[in-house]
Amino acid sequence: MSIIDSFDGKSGALIDLDQIIKEPRMIADICIVTFSKHVRDMVLEKYKNESVGYSSTANGHIDIYLLKTDDMDVLFYMSPIGAPAAAAVMHEVHYIAGASKFIIYGSCGILDSEKCKGRLIVPTASYRDEGLSYHYMEASDYVDIQNADKLAEIFDRLKYPYVKGKNWTTDAIYMETVDKAEARRKDGCISVDMEASGLQAMCNYYGYEFYSFFFGADLLEGDSWDKASLGNEQEYDLQKKTFDVALSIAANI
Repeated sequence: MSIIDSFDGKSGALIDLDQIIKEPRMIADICIVTFSKHVRDMVLEKYKNESVGYSSTANGHIDIYLLKTDDMDVLFYMSPIGAPAAAAVMHEVHYIAGASKFIIYGSCGILDSEKCKGRLIVPTASYRDEGLSYHYMEASDYVDIQNADKLAEIFDRLKYPYVKGKNWTTDAIYMETVDKAEARRKDGCISVDMEASGLQAMCNYYGYEFYSFFFGADLLEGDSWDKASLGNEQEYDLQKKTFDVALSIAANI
C-alpha cells in the first residue's frame, strides 16, 4: 500500500480527545487563528480578553483567549507552524472551547506576483504536498477549500481587493525547488503555504468550517527566491492590520 493511501475511514481512532478532555465546553463557536506572535501581542493589548484554556504541548501551553469586541465574542489563539501541529491544536480547541468555525490567516509565498500584488488571496483548492491530509481523506492531488466562494462574497461586500486561485501546501520549506514551483505554477497555483490542505482535510473529516486567506510575503518566481517582506516590519504590520479582515469575516459568517 502506498503511503498516500493511509486513510482509514472504517476503524476508529485509538486516541481521541473524548478520552482526554472529559468535560468539553461551549464558550464560542467562531475562532480566529494567527501564526504571528506580533498579531497575538497586538490583539491581547488592544482587545478585552480572558484566557479560557490552553492546548498543552511538550513545548509549553498554547493559550486560548475569548476576545470581547464591540460586536461579538470570538475565540483566538496563536497556532504552531505546519499542518500536523496546527491540526492537532485546532481539534483540541474545539473540545476545550467549543469552536467549530475557524478563520485562519497569515502570509504565504507567491508564485504569481502579477495576480497577487496588492490583494488578499483566497485559496480555492490546495495541492496536497504534505502528509497529514492523507490520514483524513482519500488520496487526490488537491483538496477543495470549502468556503472559498463564501469568503469571496464577504470580500466583495466589504470591498476588499482579493484574488482567488489554487494554492500549494508543502511541509518542506527547504525543498520548494525550482522545478516543483514551476510545475505548481503551470497547474494554476498562485501561492504556497504549509497548512491549508491538511487543515481543510481534517475539517472535512470532523465537520468543522474552515475559512482561509493569505497575503503575500516572499516570492518564488523564476530561478531564485526573493525574501521581499518576509520576516520584516512590513510583514509584521500587515499581519496586524489584516486581523481586522479576520474580524470582519467573523461578523459575517
